[in-house]
Amino acid sequence: MTPSAAKRHAQSPVHCSLTGAAMLLALFVAWTSVAWAQPAATLSPPVLQGSSDVPYPPDAKGDAVVVLELVVEEDGSVSRAEVQEGIEPFAAQAKQAVLTWRFTPARRGDAAVAARIRAQVEFHQEQPTASAAEAAPTPEASVPATPAPFAQSPQAAPEAALDVTVRGSRREIGQTTLSASDVREMPGAFGDPFRAIEALPGVTPVVSGVPYFYVRGAPPNNNGFYIDGIRVPLLFHVGLGQGVIHPGLVDHVDFYPSAAPASYGGLAGAIIAGQTREPATALHGEANLRIVDAGTLLESPFDSGRGSALVAGHYGYPGPILGAITPDVKLGYWDYQARATWRIADRDTLGVFAFGSHDYLATMDSGHTIEQLVSDFHRLDLRYDHALSDGRVRVAVTLGHDSQGATPTYATDTSAAVRLELDQTLSPTLRMRGGAAARFDDYGFKRTVTPMDERGRALAPDVPSSADPPPTNMTAGAHADLVWRVGPAVEIVPGFRVDMFESSRAKTGTTRTRTTVPAIDPRLSARVTIAHDVAWLSSVGLSHQYPTLRVGNVPAVVASVPGFAFGSARLQTAAQASQGLEVALPADFVLTATGFVSGWWGLTDLTANCYQLMPPTTPANTTGQPRPEPPYQCPDDKQVDGRAYGVELLLRRPLSKRLSGWLSYTLSRSTRAAHFPTLEGGEAVATVASEFDRTHVLSAILAYDLGNGWHVGGRIVFYTGAPYSALAGSVPVPPYNNRRTPAFVRLDVRLEKRWRLGRDSSIAFVLEGQNVTLSKEVTGLGLNCMGLMSADAGTTQCTQSEIGPITIPSVGVEAFF
Repeated sequence: MTPSAAKRHAQSPVHCSLTGAAMLLALFVAWTSVAWAQPAATLSPPVLQGSSDVPYPPDAKGDAVVVLELVVEEDGSVSRAEVQEGIEPFAAQAKQAVLTWRFTPARRGDAAVAARIRAQVEFHQEQPTASAAEAAPTPEASVPATPAPFAQSPQAAPEAALDVTVRGSRREIGQTTLSASDVREMPGAFGDPFRAIEALPGVTPVVSGVPYFYVRGAPPNNNGFYIDGIRVPLLFHVGLGQGVIHPGLVDHVDFYPSAAPASYGGLAGAIIAGQTREPATALHGEANLRIVDAGTLLESPFDSGRGSALVAGHYGYPGPILGAITPDVKLGYWDYQARATWRIADRDTLGVFAFGSHDYLATMDSGHTIEQLVSDFHRLDLRYDHALSDGRVRVAVTLGHDSQGATPTYATDTSAAVRLELDQTLSPTLRMRGGAAARFDDYGFKRTVTPMDERGRALAPDVPSSADPPPTNMTAGAHADLVWRVGPAVEIVPGFRVDMFESSRAKTGTTRTRTTVPAIDPRLSARVTIAHDVAWLSSVGLSHQYPTLRVGNVPAVVASVPGFAFGSARLQTAAQASQGLEVALPADFVLTATGFVSGWWGLTDLTANCYQLMPPTTPANTTGQPRPEPPYQCPDDKQVDGRAYGVELLLRRPLSKRLSGWLSYTLSRSTRAAHFPTLEGGEAVATVASEFDRTHVLSAILAYDLGNGWHVGGRIVFYTGAPYSALAGSVPVPPYNNRRTPAFVRLDVRLEKRWRLGRDSSIAFVLEGQNVTLSKEVTGLGLNCMGLMSADAGTTQCTQSEIGPITIPSVGVEAFF
């Protein structure tokens, strides 16, 4: 089993599910020796490839051992599995799972041959402190000099049994993993693990339904999104949309709210990393048709199982339904994926993965369409994988093109990247991971409208001088860490990164300004088993990131360009730490309590409001107060310091249980040393609550299996208001950010009826809705400045804008085959 497979094993529903079912897999194989009538050729055993996940049976209890005899054919597939020992329901679960396993076939010399192996699958009821086994070599085998004979008759027995040992790996410390099956029944997630991120502690959306999050105080522009190690601008469509990768292709999503492993760098916030499934060994597909979108996935092996090809995608058409609910919001999206792999040798695989996404979100104001987000990205990833006997090596090259913004200004990025990944087990207690990567980004600006003054003269581009001309960035670095099992109750993971950040811009003619800054990021995490049902988890790390520059007079979360401002050589720096306890409770509940603290230096939080001091020549309204006129002056090149701290609670019972639940709560505080213009024309710097600091964030889920294929569930999302300042005209007045917008609450629901059509096929009717309460949200992302000035000095003609409701009912049919 390759390290990627070991990782999938550790992050599968077995390890993340709330049932607490963890499996320690061991295959014990021994070659028997019988002399050939002719000289024997060199024998090599089958090598397990891909995932070896065996979910713990629903409603089962306790531990169990199942021994099976498998026949591994010449193409590496398992053609037969016979239970030798074991009780139900474990025996049936193990037999069904092993039939999906994939091996590199046994070989006699250069010829692939069939083999018979014995597999022992051990089921252990999961405990939060011991949910997986150690990382170890895959597979290990002892091959005798004289192999057993193999009869050519179709009825004859295949190769004699082979003994192999395979062990999985623990999940990362401080990591939360959401598998596709974990969130299958989660209301409001639409069967997609990407959408389920919002239900985790520490996560606050800038606007409900919009895929930009504050995570433990880090602004959206500091959070990173990955698919198979490929950096992307976002992982889920705006509003009700699915993830940008079809759920049938997603194996799981890893969430690191802070201090991520050393393999992730160049970001001073959270990491959300999606991992795709291993190539399938049999033809399969999925399709769904809803009143707002349609999606499909089809995958098939070829060349006798040496290769696999997949195509998938979504297309959203929510306009008619959305218009009937809220005519002030326009929404659309689509995505595509295509993947092909080909095994060129027993341990060597070539692959190509192409995918892309489009999103469009706009609001209506007095009959005019105002774009809030137009986002497109495309990726082409070429990869080579080599499976070691005790690890894996991957070399990959990625080409990309992004475009994000809103009328009239869009930021583009043409990129190229190369990465090397190594995962090697050194001993039963020590595992080394490392790699190197380099990335090139060529940024640009695209304008669809040229602004004119009242005399018809073209105005200067609506891009701050700190971002114009756009930069060309080059980032290169290396990383390494050790997963060290110090003792039965202690595991530590020391690691570090070394990166070089280089940004250059055209100055005059052919002259370019260039800035190069090195960074060293140490990381350390630890897991200590305090008692059988209690574990202490600790993580601390340092991270660096390019400054982030706002593009044009558009909402800050829409488009930004990483790069150094003129005259600046300062990176964003984040120091993050967390301490937590994970406790197994009765009735399969698991409670995680985590305290965290984060500090930022040189932070560029682009979600902060921007204000403009009104020139004296600005026409006054009936109250004598000047009207604000865009563009607002944004402090793009004024980096600040920030802090965040809080407590997170996550109480969950497996969604696979008949009655399941999930309670996520965050109590936190986030502050910034923010810049504010003054009425006198100066500037004030004050430490205040950040623009989207929310004291309380709560997500509660309850789901119930009614039997006979019926499932029902609901989710409540609640968070308190964000801070803002009272305004005089459009200028904030002290005390800054001492007011709060109204709290927001919404309800998501889900109802499903499923019919089984054989062992692997089914069809379902699904009724689901996000924000069925049609709740609107008050946000500081924009100001409505068209009203009149109030006599109350604490109010103004400029007020926070109201968005939504972002809501679409989903009624549809899903089919699996």
